[in-house]
Amino acid sequence: MKPKTAVEKAQDVKWLIVTSLLVAFGMFLVGFDNNLYFFGGTYIMKDIGVNNLFLGITATGFAAGITIFSLVGGIVFDKVTTRNGILISLGIVTVFSTLTGFSRNWYELLAFRFLVGFGVGMIQPEISAFLGGLKVTYRATVIASAGFFFMLGLAISPMVFAAFSTSTTFDIPFVLAGIAGLFLMGLIAALVPAEYKVREAPRKGILANLNSAVILASVSYLLFGIAYFAYLGYFTPYLLSDGLSKTEAALAISSFGIAGLIVSYPGALLGDRGDRKRAVQLGAFVIFAGALLAFSLKLSFGLALFSVALLGAGYAIYGNINAYVQEAVEDQWRGTAVGFMFTLFNVGAMIGGPLMGFLVLAEGYRLAGYLSMVLPLALAFAVASLVPGRVITEINEGTKVGER
Repeated sequence: MKPKTAVEKAQDVKWLIVTSLLVAFGMFLVGFDNNLYFFGGTYIMKDIGVNNLFLGITATGFAAGITIFSLVGGIVFDKVTTRNGILISLGIVTVFSTLTGFSRNWYELLAFRFLVGFGVGMIQPEISAFLGGLKVTYRATVIASAGFFFMLGLAISPMVFAAFSTSTTFDIPFVLAGIAGLFLMGLIAALVPAEYKVREAPRKGILANLNSAVILASVSYLLFGIAYFAYLGYFTPYLLSDGLSKTEAALAISSFGIAGLIVSYPGALLGDRGDRKRAVQLGAFVIFAGALLAFSLKLSFGLALFSVALLGAGYAIYGNINAYVQEAVEDQWRGTAVGFMFTLFNVGAMIGGPLMGFLVLAEGYRLAGYLSMVLPLALAFAVASLVPGRVITEINEGTKVGER
């Protein structure tokens, strides 16, 4: 009988690759839009006549949209047709990312970024949970496809912004993002089955599944969210203030995505074939080391490249936290658990941008970096070290409790 569901179809290696790459490419658009805006934000603010402090405000609006709808996206995955949920979320990201390029005042920009966050909030847990169930013996490796494409988007977008924006216009890069989004939606609708898998009733409710593993991992992710959005909102102006040129800053910021691309699959295999908890710890520590280095020394171009590359490589390894949380709950609650984790992440994100902006004005970039990035990342590593080593591991025959 011809496979009818996405999971059944993905048991064929060819369709596993096709399905996972198509769905994961949605995160390319998220990463592309993300860095396109946050790298270009300094120039966009100047073009529409707004103070750079507004970067933190738009980061908060963006994060608010994500926060509100992250749990919604996870529940949508668990309860309704998953492919169509991804298409709806992808459509929202595509439309409002494109409109960002046509913003001509602060309130349009804030509204569009909030609505992009709305779509991103839904699509992140949907894609993570979708990929996490296609091939459970290589859960993190399949999920890493999303991280790979997200990093690719991060790596490319500063260059695209630098190449296609001018002193008076910044719309073309966002139009390119919109075209790519529409093309991807067509491919997903044509090639990915609408039904994900045959669903079974969970044995326990969601509250029983929100165990210490999920809660501690999510708190670590919250702390990471504070640091990551402080980085997104203010690392480019920090590099420029430390004497780097626009081109050098673009190359340095791109090293985050390039390092993530290189490390994404090896980092995921480290968790799949080894100890998932230790992989999460290692990723958290590498991110912390990159931030500490970036704010402890006078940044040359080479040091900026290296420190940001550490941030990207650590992020890729730390991505095992998505698989860890999915393995800590019953299969029927994977989307909701990931949505809960992303919700806390984006609560942190709502804090990180404004906190960094306030501290930059009050204390300068270096102390602001220590308080908004280095300290939260140290705590994220500490909390990641406390997560239990025992999680629920799904195998093809069902679910059982086992050591990872």
